[in-house]
Amino acid sequence: MKGKTNHNPRSIGQLRQTLRDRYPELGVVSEDGKILIRGSFPVVHQSKILDRFQIEIELPPNFPDSTPIIREIGGRIPHIPDRHMNPNGEACPLVPEEWLLLFREDRTVIGFLEGPVRNFFLAESLVERGEPRPWDGRQHRRAGLLEAYGEMLGITGEPLILKFLEYLSRKEIKGHWECPCGSGKKLRNCHLAELKALRERVPCFVAQGAIKRLLCTRT
Repeated sequence: MKGKTNHNPRSIGQLRQTLRDRYPELGVVSEDGKILIRGSFPVVHQSKILDRFQIEIELPPNFPDSTPIIREIGGRIPHIPDRHMNPNGEACPLVPEEWLLLFREDRTVIGFLEGPVRNFFLAESLVERGEPRPWDGRQHRRAGLLEAYGEMLGITGEPLILKFLEYLSRKEIKGHWECPCGSGKKLRNCHLAELKALRERVPCFVAQGAIKRLLCTRT
């Protein structure tokens, strides 16, 4: 589903049609002005259904420009950091900016289900079976945020990450600024192209939110 999600019966009908063929056990409802995808989610691994989880996904009004909220509603996954779950029952499958760095045409409901949702519940199913996760997951909370932003920006170290995010949070990036990488060069002679490429996919408000989360999250 492309574009913004309008909370009306027509868009709900379109979403139901989108899910019908691949995920017939997922229903779509509107509750308290929210669009929710709810039901049994099949975890496909090596072309077979390995497991199923009862899930609920809340689509934000400005989807796909914000990340949906995932909840495991069957009571199988404890709400603890080691299982990448918040105390309020919301899962942490990825850092929001990792979703926003995808091209907009790739940020679809099906793409979300077959990417972050499938990967999260596959890992949790294997953990329940006493098997290792199929890939190294991110650390939880603040450490995971720093890890993700560092990978996105191609740098390491909290001060550098925050400096790059500060530049991305501004309405205009100017070439005569000193490059935040610490080289001592002007931005135009260093990381200007990389910052402008990121800016095309990460707007100011996203970088501002990232800075706020990093400064406010202590653990």
